[in-house]
Amino acid sequence: MTGRHLAEFWMLEAEWNLATRFDSVEEICIFLESLIRSSVDLDSPEITKLWSERDGGGLQSKDYQVFRSALDNAQPWSRITYTEAIELLKAAHAKGRCFEYEPKWGESLSSEHERWLAETHVGGPIFVTNYPVGLKPFYMRVSEDGKTVACFDLLVPRIGELVGGSVREERLDVLTKRMGDHGLLRENDGPACTDVTGEDFANDSTYKWYADLRRYGGAPHGGFGLGFERLVSWVSGIDNVKECIGMPRWTGKMVM
Repeated sequence: MTGRHLAEFWMLEAEWNLATRFDSVEEICIFLESLIRSSVDLDSPEITKLWSERDGGGLQSKDYQVFRSALDNAQPWSRITYTEAIELLKAAHAKGRCFEYEPKWGESLSSEHERWLAETHVGGPIFVTNYPVGLKPFYMRVSEDGKTVACFDLLVPRIGELVGGSVREERLDVLTKRMGDHGLLRENDGPACTDVTGEDFANDSTYKWYADLRRYGGAPHGGFGLGFERLVSWVSGIDNVKECIGMPRWTGKMVM
């Protein structure tokens, strides 16, 4: 029941072997930024028409200028860590920018936090990297500090999160421990096995197949998921993603 969510949506999922450092998200961020820049034709008559018909100034609006600058400017999009983002949000909160949800390390960034970072802090797209372990799925690669994972969210003005991605955990022992911590490794449908070796996990678990992907030589890899309707919303200036999909469905409006 928001302008940013759908009951069903399209997503571009990308995954590939990493060619450089296996513990860094930078290779993924570089690829993703290049992909978006090369996919959007700023001079497309369709894009120009949609923005010109938008309320609030059309092609002269601040939103359009920010959008165009993000793709016209050759400067790479900003990058900060989750920890840096929390510190920035805390400072803004202390100076009178009263967020509904007070920013705290270890808690998810809310939509208002994401939009403040993109719209106010940088005035354009921004990659936020290295979120806390507890906020992310078991398959994301644990960083050397043991507190964060090698992941990112790409935040853009008006939308907030557009893309989420990560390096995938390739170390069998770390992966199986994380799976156990999430209760995904069970023996005979019993309690989660968190006190045995990775070998035992892989042999006794219904998720043996997932551990085997690493056990038998899977290459270090990473990837991302890009919300297609949110991309259309950002590119077109249409604020509600329900207007960016052919057949939107939401609570009470699922026409069969």
